[in-house]
Amino acid sequence: MRRSMAVRWTSVTVCAAVGLLLAALNARPAAAQELGFAAVAVSPSTLDTGESAGTTSLASVGFGAVQACQSIGAKDCKVVYSVVNQCVALAIKKNPNSYAYGIGPTREGAAANALAACTKDGGINCVVSLAPCGSDDVRFASPLPLPPGGKPGSVDPALVGLWALNVSSGIWVWQISANGTDTSHSEATDGTLPQAGTFTASNGKYTLHSIVSQWDDQGTYTMQGTTAMVMTGKLGTGTWYRIAADPVYGGPASGPAIKR
Repeated sequence: MRRSMAVRWTSVTVCAAVGLLLAALNARPAAAQELGFAAVAVSPSTLDTGESAGTTSLASVGFGAVQACQSIGAKDCKVVYSVVNQCVALAIKKNPNSYAYGIGPTREGAAANALAACTKDGGINCVVSLAPCGSDDVRFASPLPLPPGGKPGSVDPALVGLWALNVSSGIWVWQISANGTDTSHSEATDGTLPQAGTFTASNGKYTLHSIVSQWDDQGTYTMQGTTAMVMTGKLGTGTWYRIAADPVYGGPASGPAIKR
């Protein structure tokens, strides 16, 4: 995982109880009386992007998204789209530079719409860069939805599901899918960037490739029953605790929410 700010930016060169974690992965609109705003911004020249979410106003989250985009040096950042009580996703593609947005009541729906719009516009190898929702917890960077491009059957079924890792200021959350993709984000005050990419695991060994940053990892894993796994990779050794069997397809929680 890489590090950034709570108001998140990304460059192309480059936790809580079960209910909160599931909501973060598949955010739903807040109640009508509880307005939540989200916005995404982009630099057309560099494809650096920024996002912001909050409860103040569309103008405030738009300003925050532009500031986040500009924080890494882009001079021509602009708001692409802002939403109220919905999710908005931004898909980008380089060579030539192009981008498109999508909106929807869920993060996954907004991301799918953004990818479809990017592809329809002539983009090849489009990637979802940001996907904030109005209902996101503003203390943390918005997670990314599961990406396309995995290989079904390439993941040990024992690893499929939602996992949490204790870190010094909270938890990291990792979702592993049976379709050979994964996504991770931080619900700690460490500013770690969300990641999404492809993932394989079998016979105690795994590989991970991020499609949103320059990050690849490989290592070993050991299951401890069905509710914990010890992973050893580039960042060292850590024990992940199961939160849910499969949050995408509605699997029930099958382990402790977090071992504190």
